[in-house]
Amino acid sequence: MRLLLVLVLSFLLLPVYGQVVAPKKPQRTLFTLKAVDSRTSATVSAQFSVTAIQARKTYSSPRTTLFDFILTQTDTINVLAKAPGYFDAEELMVVSCDTCHDYEYVIKLDPKAQKQPLLTPAKASETAKADTVFRNLAINQAIQLDNVYFEQSTYTLRPESYPQLDKLVKTLRTSPQLIILVAGHTDNVGDKRLNQALSENRASVIRAYLMRHGIAENRLQAHGFGDTQPVAPNDSEANKQKNRRVEFVVLAM
Repeated sequence: MRLLLVLVLSFLLLPVYGQVVAPKKPQRTLFTLKAVDSRTSATVSAQFSVTAIQARKTYSSPRTTLFDFILTQTDTINVLAKAPGYFDAEELMVVSCDTCHDYEYVIKLDPKAQKQPLLTPAKASETAKADTVFRNLAINQAIQLDNVYFEQSTYTLRPESYPQLDKLVKTLRTSPQLIILVAGHTDNVGDKRLNQALSENRASVIRAYLMRHGIAENRLQAHGFGDTQPVAPNDSEANKQKNRRVEFVVLAM
């Protein structure tokens, strides 16, 4: 009788304890790229090249109006778009795959026929110095990257940031013992958690840019501080702008 009871209980409990749990499927995010004319917003047929830095994968396409690819993890991606009659456009961004939302991103291409604005003497001098390196560095010194810009409230790096980042690349190349921390900061407007995440993502994007230009990963750290380290009181728009910044800190040299 006892043996029969044990067999019956084993049979009843088997569906509960004997289930094979299927492994979770990786999340898949469909990322769609589109290129448009920066002046007219008309769709442009472009050739796309995408590098997913963490996944170490490259995606490319012939000339097309829409380019789709799949991401299965949060990643920093570099996007290059080329089209006849336009200047190449290159952007670096962090794409989150924590949700299953699909993304569409529009890249603006500048026509080559577009007349370039004349540089003022001050701007010309600044441009001429863009190829120099950061000098007189010291341990624990923080240097603000004044000419690094992101799209508002995002961590999408704007192309006008490249000259100063290239200056930092050259500094690191000419000083092989130099190790730095890239630090992101925000003002105190909005949700603290979102500000923290924004500062972390912006620092990570800068670090990824440096790595993509040949700087070893072990020489670069990235950290976001949110609104915890202001350089000015957040009591005016001018001061808030000072607090929205990216710096690099010298850790070793």
